[in-house]
Amino acid sequence: MPALLECGFEVHGVARAPRPASAGVTWHAADLLTESGRADALLASRPTHLVHLAWEARPGRYRENPVNRLWAEASVDLLARARACGTRRILGIGSCLEYGPQAGPCAELTDCRPTTLYGQTKLVTSEAYIAAGAAWGRVFFPFGPHEPEKRLIPLLIRSLRAGQAFDCSHGEQLRDFVYVDDLAQMIAAVLESDLTGAVNLAGGEARSLRSVIEHFADRLKARHLVRFGVVDATGVDAEPLIAAEIGLLRSVTAGVPAIGFEAGADRDLAWWIERLSGRG
Repeated sequence: MPALLECGFEVHGVARAPRPASAGVTWHAADLLTESGRADALLASRPTHLVHLAWEARPGRYRENPVNRLWAEASVDLLARARACGTRRILGIGSCLEYGPQAGPCAELTDCRPTTLYGQTKLVTSEAYIAAGAAWGRVFFPFGPHEPEKRLIPLLIRSLRAGQAFDCSHGEQLRDFVYVDDLAQMIAAVLESDLTGAVNLAGGEARSLRSVIEHFADRLKARHLVRFGVVDATGVDAEPLIAAEIGLLRSVTAGVPAIGFEAGADRDLAWWIERLSGRG
């Protein structure tokens, strides 16, 4: 939201449950899985620009959840309704899981062969958005404050802060992480641009899960609590490489990521320590 406000947008957000007012943001309560919810959200906000992020994304549940099909249908309908009401610029948010297993970093023209229901339904939705002349951002591995506690980095920090062993896989898998504030700037930049079609939203650097885990463990002086190779990685988690080429992204916003992994990790860790200490 701050990134959009900085661009001068009048920002409206939609959430399923009412949210308290926040500086510069007008919130609307609507269930986007319902036709009435989608209609009400567009009527209340009358957007000139639309960023569609809503989807099922709860850790451990989202990859094969049948609700993905409902979100695909709802997202395509939201696209049609937004175009009908005069929305000039639309950016849908997708996922790196649309690409499926690849031998190298993914470019926007890489053939997609997703292996999860989540990736498959995101890909189907992307095709509708791209055909309509919208932009479609494929997000890789975001991290930062307010991340769900069952995701890798929050789970790691919470375990090590509590003095508990952290069991994980061998950690040699390479992943492309992007700090949330960098991601927000990328989304705002693409929204303001004339770019259409798919664009990767990522840090542009593959790093091993082992190095990520050790980065946080070392700052907590708790590497001795990390046990690599105890958990077997399966499915998407076992893929050797999921990373992005971001040349297209940099054509509309040079100098990204501005914060990067190391500085982002330090900010993230500070946020979690404050929260776990009862001050956040």
